[in-house]
Amino acid sequence: MPHALTHKLLLASLLLAAPRVFPAEPIRLATHLQPPLSFTRDNGQADGLAVQVVDCALKKMQRPYTLDFVPWPRAQWQVQHLQSDGFLAATQSEERDRYATLSAPLIPYERRWYLLKANPLSPSSPEFKRQARIAAFSGSNMDIWLRDHGYRLSATPGNSEQLLRMLQSRRVDAVLGNSYAVDALIARLGLQTELRSELAEALPMGLYFGKSFLAREGPQFLPQFNNALQNCRPK
Repeated sequence: MPHALTHKLLLASLLLAAPRVFPAEPIRLATHLQPPLSFTRDNGQADGLAVQVVDCALKKMQRPYTLDFVPWPRAQWQVQHLQSDGFLAATQSEERDRYATLSAPLIPYERRWYLLKANPLSPSSPEFKRQARIAAFSGSNMDIWLRDHGYRLSATPGNSEQLLRMLQSRRVDAVLGNSYAVDALIARLGLQTELRSELAEALPMGLYFGKSFLAREGPQFLPQFNNALQNCRPK
């Protein structure tokens, strides 16, 4: 009897000493409504070209996550203030690099100029920077890029549709926009015959993970995520 009791006590002490394994907390991600990159379907399900790639990679890693749709400046603010762990889809900037780290590319991306076909100005001409009234949506890298490069940034509305409406009404001469979002809007609004575009820059878009989140996860997390992306990108 004492022998059996000794075994029970030993087993109990081993169980108490063993490390506890808890399920991983969901990764808290933030994005904004920007079809076809990120949007919600009628049933409330998150979808989009960028969302699908991230969903695929995190499933490969067996990591649960949540995705919060908020205005784009808010998505970045939430990561800065530790209310979210990452935001997508984003291009690199020095401002974002201060508090977050960009993943490997999710999808290729073009930043394009959009103008009315009747407008004779060309973004490649020297007078364009001096004369053109330009708009880009609030919180984007594009409004920062325009300011830094000396363009006449006249307006920063909250979304891409407002950009096109301003261009249509001739309140601005050109807008700088995300080609995925703006091209989809042009098709939906039937503006193909009114507008033209020129390439400004080709850049990758990734997922910015907050530095505080990466510090908690450890150095292996971002390489594992980047590796998982390889077979998740659209062909």
